[in-house]
Amino acid sequence: MDLRNEPIVLVIPPMGNRHYWFPVSDMHHDFDANLSWDTVGSQGGAYAFCAPGWQGVLPEGVRRVDVGTPFIWTLGRLAVSGDDDVPAAVALQQQTRLVPLSQWGKEQVARPNPDPATYPRLTRNDLTDARTYFTVLNELLRLTPRLGHPMDEAMIGWLSEIGMEPTARFDWDALSPETRRGLERAATDAHRIIATRQARAMPIHNNWQIARLDRRISGDPTIAAAAAMLGLLWNPVEISGYDIGLFDGTGAPLHGSNRFVLRLDPPPPVNAFWSLTLYSAKTGFLASNPINRYSVGDRTPGIVYGEGGELSIFIQHEMPTDPTERANWLPAPAEPYYLIIRYYSPRAPLLTGDWLPPALIAR
Repeated sequence: MDLRNEPIVLVIPPMGNRHYWFPVSDMHHDFDANLSWDTVGSQGGAYAFCAPGWQGVLPEGVRRVDVGTPFIWTLGRLAVSGDDDVPAAVALQQQTRLVPLSQWGKEQVARPNPDPATYPRLTRNDLTDARTYFTVLNELLRLTPRLGHPMDEAMIGWLSEIGMEPTARFDWDALSPETRRGLERAATDAHRIIATRQARAMPIHNNWQIARLDRRISGDPTIAAAAAMLGLLWNPVEISGYDIGLFDGTGAPLHGSNRFVLRLDPPPPVNAFWSLTLYSAKTGFLASNPINRYSVGDRTPGIVYGEGGELSIFIQHEMPTDPTERANWLPAPAEPYYLIIRYYSPRAPLLTGDWLPPALIAR
């Protein structure tokens, strides 16, 4: 959302008993707001996102949400309980609206038609092209300033040494040959450094990374970059937690040539839901499988709990022959992968660290 001209109002319809979450982030991946069933209630409402320095009067019934940068984004989530529940969730999605303040109260809201040429553009290939990367980075920093932010102030100090000023255009050709070579190395080395840090960016327990994130993660740029490589717009811990499994209980990388069991005794304590999702380590996306099951959690139909409420999840490439193992099977690809446990609306044991994930046990 581009808020340079005016605020934009997010309209959340009454959700009843359906859990929902609208995390709102600035362009540095810090969280400005979390509009959810937990924080604003089942009735939803209208919330105006206001850029830094905006002054004005909002319509009656519209609540102000101050954000950190003139550009922001949100990734709305609605909890869905199975295929039969999808139409009801889609109906609520269709009632969810983004309305520029100047069009508030109109029955029909004109869809924005932005000119792409007026915005910086960066492709995946440009990430290692130093000239393009640092030129676009300078444009983005000038478009999304955060005045008085301690990390930004520190970064400005050393960025100015390479001619990257917050009030001037970056001129690659004006740099010395030595500086250009250094930035070319940096554009490549940064990805290796971030990928290496990714496996240990968070506290480790049973070889799981315990990602219970703060609202402000940009204070450590390496951790913020490592988190963004795994997934964008993470929620802070009071909304949801994420535990990341890259290794088994012995410290070996997860691979579909092995079979594992995850014994949850008890399962994660939540008010909304929890899930264990598997991703391809090569692509970062869901891994296709013959039964179209990409996660196992408390909403998975047909899973079998133990007599004491415990749950064993079987993670392997081949379909299990045992009926209980097959019911609790999370299919794995015949290649490297990783796991993420998500906890939405976590209860106290998750917030305090009294509940932590057990190790993945090889079978």
